[in-house]
Amino acid sequence: MTYPRQLPLYDPRHKPETWNERMLPGEFAVHYSRFPTGSIDRPYCTVFNSLQEAINYAQEWVERRTDLRCAIYDDQGLVGSPIREIRGRDYKDGELSARFRRWLGSLLFFGGSFLTIFDWTKDFRLLWPSTLGTRLLMPGFTLLFVEAMIVLHQRWNRASSEDKEPA
Repeated sequence: MTYPRQLPLYDPRHKPETWNERMLPGEFAVHYSRFPTGSIDRPYCTVFNSLQEAINYAQEWVERRTDLRCAIYDDQGLVGSPIREIRGRDYKDGELSARFRRWLGSLLFFGGSFLTIFDWTKDFRLLWPSTLGTRLLMPGFTLLFVEAMIVLHQRWNRASSEDKEPA
C-alpha cells in the first residue's frame, strides 16, 4: 500500500463506508478543521503508516495555512481525544471547553432546579419560575451528562491502556 493515501470520511460506494473501518491497525489519519473551497467534492482524511509521518505532514499543513487545525487519530476513529492535535497560530477554536460545559451545565441545571422548587413551595401560584426552571433543567442536564461521559470514557481508556502495557 502506498502512503500517504486519502480516504473520504464517508463513502457509501465502498464497504465498509467509514474512514476508520478502512484503515489497518497501526495507521494514523490526519483530519483537517476545514478544506479549501472547491478543492474536493467530499471531506477526506490523509492516512499514514506511522505517527511521526502524520505529525510531520500536519505540521507542514499548519505552517502553510495558519488558520488550520490538524487532528491525528488512529484506526479506532473518533473515539476519545485525538492522539495529537496541531493548530495554526491563527486557528480559532469553536468547541466548548470542559470548564465551560461544567460551569454552564451547573448554572442551568441547579438554577432551573432552584426555580422549580421555589415555585413548588408556593403551590405553583407564581407559575413563571417553574415554567422557566423546567426549561433550564434539560440543557443543563445534557451538558453535565456529556461532560460526565467524556470523563468516564477518558478514565476507561487510560485504565485499559495501562492494562495493555507490558510489565
